[in-house]
Amino acid sequence: MTSEVRAQTESDPLIENLLETIAENQQQDNDYAELSERLYFLKEHPYDLNTVNAEQLSELVFLDPLQADNLIKYRRENGPFTDIQELQLIDLFTWPLIEQLLPFVFIDKPALLQKQAMSQVSRLDWMTTYGRVLESQKGYEAGDSVRRYEGSSYRLVSRLRYHSGSRISAGLTMEKDPGERFSFRNGVNGFDFYSANFFVRGRRMVRKLAIGDYSLQFGQGVALWSGLGFGKGASISGIAKVQSGLKPYSSTNESGFFRGVAATIGLHHLELTPFVSFNRIDAALVPADSLQSTAISSISASGLHRTASELSRKGSESQLVYGSVLQYEDKGLRIGALFYQTRFSEPLQRSETLYRRFDFAASNLTNGSLYYNFTWKNTYSFAELSHSFGTGLAMIGGLMGSLSKQVSAIVLYRNYHQDYYSFFSQSIAEGSGVSNEQGLYSGLHIRLNARMEWSLYTDLFKFPWMRYRVDAPSLGREILTQAVWSPNKETKLALRFRSIIKQQNDNVENAVNYLVSVEKENYRIDLSYKIGRSWTLRNRAEMVRFEKDAERQSGTMIYQDIIFKPLGARFSGNCRMALFSTDGFDSRLYAFENDVLYSYAIPAYQDGGIRYYLNGRYRIGRAIDLWLRYAMTVYNDKDEIGSGPDLISGRSKSDIKFQIRYLIK
Repeated sequence: MTSEVRAQTESDPLIENLLETIAENQQQDNDYAELSERLYFLKEHPYDLNTVNAEQLSELVFLDPLQADNLIKYRRENGPFTDIQELQLIDLFTWPLIEQLLPFVFIDKPALLQKQAMSQVSRLDWMTTYGRVLESQKGYEAGDSVRRYEGSSYRLVSRLRYHSGSRISAGLTMEKDPGERFSFRNGVNGFDFYSANFFVRGRRMVRKLAIGDYSLQFGQGVALWSGLGFGKGASISGIAKVQSGLKPYSSTNESGFFRGVAATIGLHHLELTPFVSFNRIDAALVPADSLQSTAISSISASGLHRTASELSRKGSESQLVYGSVLQYEDKGLRIGALFYQTRFSEPLQRSETLYRRFDFAASNLTNGSLYYNFTWKNTYSFAELSHSFGTGLAMIGGLMGSLSKQVSAIVLYRNYHQDYYSFFSQSIAEGSGVSNEQGLYSGLHIRLNARMEWSLYTDLFKFPWMRYRVDAPSLGREILTQAVWSPNKETKLALRFRSIIKQQNDNVENAVNYLVSVEKENYRIDLSYKIGRSWTLRNRAEMVRFEKDAERQSGTMIYQDIIFKPLGARFSGNCRMALFSTDGFDSRLYAFENDVLYSYAIPAYQDGGIRYYLNGRYRIGRAIDLWLRYAMTVYNDKDEIGSGPDLISGRSKSDIKFQIRYLIK
């Protein structure tokens, strides 16, 4: 087996660490398969340092915009790279950063022509994953037809990917969630969800072409950003979004993407990206007040179609989106303008709840936006101003700077009006959407020496209008600080403190609710170290403290990870043992978990008990990989787990996953 194939089929510690850093701050089960799959692909098909551009560097999520621009600036001023060691001469490129970058880049010269040739090889990749909860759940038992799940309890995902070098790709994703039907009879078309795309990266005027499902990521995500997006985290450099533009969509998330045709057409420093999308969406309908027969009361983004009620909403409405993006880019400057319209087949109806007074209520929405980013010496500035026509504005602006090779800082201001709307926005926000929020974020990162670094950010925010469980304008602040010590390549120690204060309604049943402060603090220590060439141990201890008025809760969690990964062996695996104890929902804790290939989870640890999992991978021959995962949670003082159709009688819950992957090159 070639080293390139082996690198792709084995889980990679570098990529897993990157994903954990990104995912651990999201505190929700996003589908990270799209990002994971792309990073593994880039590791096998690295970029040539002498041809890589800013958009391609944006796919390497550990590079901040200033570092990416410095790489291109160095090449422009000093000519083509001749030795990989030149990376050490680039401003802001520390050795830990270079170590992260090396697997994804190379220099095209005679000694490496074979590696370049590998990037032009065609390959077909097929992967199927089966998983299910082993205990019996109430929703699969005979009973109330409205609440009973219509299908079987397993989850089935099948992915098919074709790549011809790095320029042409095609993908097909099929998924059935637990509880959904799977058959080819009685009007059921096999899987519940299908997603397909064909994507071409051109070298002339048509630089990109997407047919099928695709994502659009432009500016700072205030107006147009679909697919996976990230928020605040310990790495302050990630606060400034780096756009990818038009890209194929390969996630199993069943909402928030485009389905149709899009292209990026370029002429010198100008690019135009026109797009059109028509998609069916899940919506609940109610009788309308006007001449319309019905209106949309809510839109579901879960993609779950398990019960009769959920099935009645499946694809009940249509969404048409069309528009274009025009941008100019040259020597560290990018200026862009976008304009698009979203049309629904029925109007959305505003809720009568007072805090939702400014919700969107119409069938057509037009969005426009202006954005820019500019690099000058060791500073990077960025901003976006967006308008939902006929209603409000939203803007964001920031400045990132390097005071020295050891010290960097960032300041960001945001102001989202309560009547600003966009169905495809993922900008930095404390709330659940890009509206009704003002905030000032500031961050600092200091590399004290070659072995120690320290980061800190503060975020001051306020909400000008009411929110859920907040019956008046409110404010809050968040602080996160982290220190990391790496005495050698095999050992890493991290200490983290996070504090967040918000305002909520009090717990007293009054005619008028009063706001009280809600404070939550997290204390965490992480330690990882290698034992020999094949074993890695990871430990974490975390404590949380929650306080609201007279209510106080606390929680603790400790876990031990053991990772076995011998170089070139057919078998590898990892396991975890975790102990946790929390007083309730508000003191729950989250922890990133390894899974089968391209799969990751961030479950909530709540109440008290023990959780463990085992992951194993076995390689058969040159092209087949098998993965197996078993996980179990045992609670101390519970007779039932979950609620409603997911209810389990007993105090334990376990699940199993099996995955097979076949790669043809």
